Amino acid sequence: MPYYIRKKRKREHIKYSLLLEKDLDRNNFDDITLVHNCLTQVDIDEIDVSTDLNGVKLNNPIIINAMTGGFYRAKIINGELAKIARHLGLAMAVGSQKIALDDPSIVSSFQIVREINPEGIIFANIGSDASVDDAIRAVEMIKADALQIHLNAPQEIVMREGRKNFKGTLDNIQEIIQNVKVPVIVKEVGFGIAMEEAEILVEKGVKIIDIGGAGGTNFIAIENKRRSTNALRSLQSWGIPTPASLIEVVYRVGNRADIICSGGLRNGLDVAKSLALGAKAAAFAGLFLYILLKKGPLALKKYIIRTIRELMFTMAMSGVKNLSELRKRPVIIEGKTYNWVKNRGISI
Repeated sequence: MPYYIRKKRKREHIKYSLLLEKDLDRNNFDDITLVHNCLTQVDIDEIDVSTDLNGVKLNNPIIINAMTGGFYRAKIINGELAKIARHLGLAMAVGSQKIALDDPSIVSSFQIVREINPEGIIFANIGSDASVDDAIRAVEMIKADALQIHLNAPQEIVMREGRKNFKGTLDNIQEIIQNVKVPVIVKEVGFGIAMEEAEILVEKGVKIIDIGGAGGTNFIAIENKRRSTNALRSLQSWGIPTPASLIEVVYRVGNRADIICSGGLRNGLDVAKSLALGAKAAAFAGLFLYILLKKGPLALKKYIIRTIRELMFTMAMSGVKNLSELRKRPVIIEGKTYNWVKNRGISI
């Protein structure tokens, strides 16, 4: 596909994600309740929120997830996100680098992240159809600490110019894992991962899974906006809700892979619930992008600081001083998520 078409598409993705973000329905995290601890003995100043993803050490479990890159405005966006990541000590992922692999003139829209945050934790990003050579080049481009391989079949299927043949995806992922020198994260982009597919991924050597559940950025809805006519709106509800996907994946492979929860998280309480359900980290994309572009970098920085504070306050009210202890606290699961889990044969 010509790179100028990809540039246009990336601009449209930003445009329509902003339009949809402001009308985003509440995710299903209201189904999850952390049990209050009236006898907490935690000193908030001693709370430790550090975590680990297959050897990648994170000072904080909140990740700025993959968003963009590949055109001038994306360079500005990535630069601002990198400044915030550096100031707050957050890991950050760039958007799909395929466009830069084909057009060296726009590599700087990705490299700016490493230039601004030379000591930070940065994730490269490619599609599941990328070659091993592409994967290695993507990592080298930004001196990445890990590589995201994104799964976006629904988006590609609905996209007029999208890929329609997904044969060989698993073997391709396995080959990349075997040949790159950094940890590999396999991530969905908003439709969730079921426990059966999580099992297959782990069998192929995947050690980090980002579930990318339904509830946040909806790429079927975005592609429908791009279509303008003949939109496939009946498919916009497709996907596994984030809490349900998280429970499924943790239940099946949580002892063999580190899980990142993403997909519509809104605040520090959602982060705490994700971590209590077994995630090792929690990632934000669309919400952070919306705040950055609508209210500015300072507003986003303040929002993230508040989110971290909410996480720590929730931990204190739960009586835990680190994330390992948080994962041992009792959790109540109700509503649609309870029905989903029950129907899937998972004991809670």
